[in-house]
Amino acid sequence: VRRNTQNPLKFWFIKNWLSPRFKDFLPHIAAEYGFQYELVTYKWPTWLHKQTEKQRIIWAYKLLFLDVLFPLTLNKVIFVDADQVVRADMKELWHMDLHGAPYAYTPFCDNNKDMEGYRFWKQGFWK
Repeated sequence: VRRNTQNPLKFWFIKNWLSPRFKDFLPHIAAEYGFQYELVTYKWPTWLHKQTEKQRIIWAYKLLFLDVLFPLTLNKVIFVDADQVVRADMKELWHMDLHGAPYAYTPFCDNNKDMEGYRFWKQGFWK
């Protein structure tokens, strides 16, 4: 991300899933690459079916709880997963008009059989 922009960057990391070693390393990498960061956390809601698989819980945090993970003062959040490759300046996404929509995201490969079992809206979280 930093390689493709000169704009200010701030990363928000979900503290629940970071190793102690990564948390110790974070200030150093932030200083080297010139970005700000903050750690956020969120407790699984009692009203939602409890999950036991760590990967499903991580997916839920990053997809279902985006609206409660960040301060209400933020105007926009661009979610970048750890395995995504950013090849252009994300400033274009920042300035994209969402026409009043609260979220914008890519489709979840509904026609890809390899994704079966990962679509939380079809199983697990809602059952």
